[in-house]
Amino acid sequence: MKTLITLLLVSFSCTILAQKPIFVRVYDLSGKKIYKGDVYTTSDSGLSLVVNKTPVNIPVSTIGTIKTKHSALNNVVIGSAVGAVTIGIIGAASADPSDEFLGYSAGEGAAAGALIGATAGAAIGGLTALLKNSKKFSINGDVAKWEAFRSFLSGKNKEKK
Repeated sequence: MKTLITLLLVSFSCTILAQKPIFVRVYDLSGKKIYKGDVYTTSDSGLSLVVNKTPVNIPVSTIGTIKTKHSALNNVVIGSAVGAVTIGIIGAASADPSDEFLGYSAGEGAAAGALIGATAGAAIGGLTALLKNSKKFSINGDVAKWEAFRSFLSGKNKEKK
């Protein structure tokens, strides 16, 4: 019975991971970020993104640059938050005010752990940002460059299946 449940969980998790959408950031011709969201569809004339659960159509003529994945700052912020919470909890849980050498209260342990964890998490997030392998596509309203981006997306969808 354990084997059956394990196989079902593994196959279910593989299905979830296989359908992960591609996140992009879209910049206009002047370099200003105009949209960010998950790719819904592409066509010869534009890109459809899901932004806050709402589809948005962007014509190719207004697209300057497309960057895949989240920014590096996203990795740093998430790493910092996870590190602060995790090490803060460990610091509070390991508090022993009766220890004569290094006695501290739960609040002090949580504060010190959050400070150390936020710093370490930010550093780890910065390192993972280097390994992110995000892509940048300069479209500038050019249909040929747009087709190169579309072929990149179709290759990504084939990798996931």
